[in-house]
Amino acid sequence: MDDFKPMFEYVEKNIENKIELKELADFMGYSPFYISRKFVDIYSIPITGYVRIRKLQYSIKDLLDGMKVIDVAMKYSFESHEGFSRSFKSLFGSSPKNIRNYLQKYEIPEFELLPNSKAKPMEEQKMSLSDDMHKMIFTILGNSFEEMAGGFCSKIELSLMPDNYLRIFDDGRGIKLDDDGVIHEEILQNLFSSKPITKLEYAQMGDLPFDDLKLVNSLCEKLTITVWRNGKIYEQDYIRGVPQHSVTSKPNDSKIPHGTQIILKPDTSIFEDTAFSKEKLLAWFSENYCDQKGNVVIEEESVRFTT
Repeated sequence: MDDFKPMFEYVEKNIENKIELKELADFMGYSPFYISRKFVDIYSIPITGYVRIRKLQYSIKDLLDGMKVIDVAMKYSFESHEGFSRSFKSLFGSSPKNIRNYLQKYEIPEFELLPNSKAKPMEEQKMSLSDDMHKMIFTILGNSFEEMAGGFCSKIELSLMPDNYLRIFDDGRGIKLDDDGVIHEEILQNLFSSKPITKLEYAQMGDLPFDDLKLVNSLCEKLTITVWRNGKIYEQDYIRGVPQHSVTSKPNDSKIPHGTQIILKPDTSIFEDTAFSKEKLLAWFSENYCDQKGNVVIEEESVRFTT
């Protein structure tokens, strides 16, 4: 038995109901033990875990439509408001309230999973995770080097921090976030705000086009951006692509007149214990910016590029 498409369709049609393992087993004509073991063998996730993820993905649409958290929890047959909120935050990183307040839009992912037979061998998977994680950083660094190429930036710093956090700073112009004292939240929203991507979705996505900051942000467990510009310091925190508050602003009392800093941590539910590699970072510098005036210097846990 390898075809679970009828079961996937059954779950979609009954997504608002309480769906038990025995119910799915009876629908497919097999024992709960057999169907559960077969599903894990093929898709590397328990059936009940898959059903819970689908319910939570559907719930985001209702939250964005303005439904109360308790009503959404009841709609998808969670036993309590607390149980729903706990499962929701565990999967997406943000509370239902934050998702409702700050997520811009959300499309429910396709429901049918690719079987494990199409998955890459373990060593190839590890290499792919490492490649994707570093591509995230190269996307951000590309913006900093554009500032440098335009003559607006003289220093780029990249710091490998404890617990697989990474810091990127450039002393460029800084993103323009206000106009006559009015903060334009939509600027950061357009650049960074995205949706949470679960491990299940990531495994189905294949080769990713790392060409925008939104995808990078979605794959970060945490990301904080700080902007120094026009005598002020602006800051925003994200969890898996979702803003956690409105953009904050305060007078700039630091020694940094202008610039942008991003501190991020890749999502450990996706990348697990994959670590950043200085060698990969330096190889990318050499391959893509060898003609840039300046040099790369490694000091302790930092990589600096200055002109």
